Amino acid sequence: MTSASKPLIEGRVDALLGGGFSLAVSILVIIWGSLSESKVGWALGFVTAYLFTDLLINSPHFIASYRILYAKRQNFRRHPFVTLVLPILAISLLGYVCYWGPLNTSSDPNSAVSQPRVMLALTYLAPIFLGWHYVGQSWGTTACFAYLAGFRMNPTQRKLIRFGFLSLFAYHLTWACASMEILEQLFPLQRAGEFMIKALMSLCRVLVLASFFAGIWGFFQMSQESKRRIPATVWLPWIATYSWYVMVDIYPQAFFLLQIFHALQYLMFPARVEINEHQTTHVPRHMLLYYGALVVVGYIAFEWTTLLERIDLANQTGTMVLLGTATMMCINIHHYFIDAVIWKIREPEVRASLFGHLDPK
Repeated sequence: MTSASKPLIEGRVDALLGGGFSLAVSILVIIWGSLSESKVGWALGFVTAYLFTDLLINSPHFIASYRILYAKRQNFRRHPFVTLVLPILAISLLGYVCYWGPLNTSSDPNSAVSQPRVMLALTYLAPIFLGWHYVGQSWGTTACFAYLAGFRMNPTQRKLIRFGFLSLFAYHLTWACASMEILEQLFPLQRAGEFMIKALMSLCRVLVLASFFAGIWGFFQMSQESKRRIPATVWLPWIATYSWYVMVDIYPQAFFLLQIFHALQYLMFPARVEINEHQTTHVPRHMLLYYGALVVVGYIAFEWTTLLERIDLANQTGTMVLLGTATMMCINIHHYFIDAVIWKIREPEVRASLFGHLDPK
């Protein structure tokens, strides 16, 4: 078998994690919600409360990127900003929150929690990082599986397919703007901001629909050029990403599912790197220990403020909530920059880590 015909993990696993599972769930939520909106709202709450999706999927996907970044010493020399500077800035921010919190928050859990200006700035920047990260990963997944399947996109095909991800990024930013009511606050006179955001949302929906058909044409050209069918692993990440945002457009409360779908899609890549770089005769046991470590470290990273509250080391609920929010912000933003350096496929070492299981051409 040639390298182009081999999967990343395994054919069915690639299709399932790459987009098959998330596509099925998104369609289910959309259809079920059209029949009974109250029931789908209850179901989404059930998933949030009882399936521990953050604990078992979302948190591990963050920690997996740290494993790849800090496992290699040369990354400290090659990427000092990501490996050293950003963590120092994050720790400094948390320290500042510890100082700022007691002076500006209340111990009353029912009172509103204010934020320092730097956190407010990060709140407005977060949708940009998050949206680009989501669609960038889906595009990378599509391109990766196209490469593994032996397809080479020409510039036109690449633009047609990638246009879809760019349109979804525009929708993501507009949706975030609407959720935070930014335009409504900037242009309150005669509800101008409200009408502006509605017009922008409508424009984005038209753009997304147009890009969907453009992407279909791009995949059709690929198929015609190669004279063979495009396997599901290639187009599933593309179409699944559309389904995520359709679901969110209809049910904004389902946004947390988009985060889970993204994390699930992400995890197969560091898993492949782990298998390639730590060759062992006991792969299942090694990967079980690997995943268990991701879960434990992820729980500590995201829940440390809750743990502090429980053992009563702090008596300022407002400050602890603020610390938790700041921690989440720091990890999310750092994760964005980590991925920008650890998945540069043009670098030989990255290709060897991700595709080392493939036979040489």
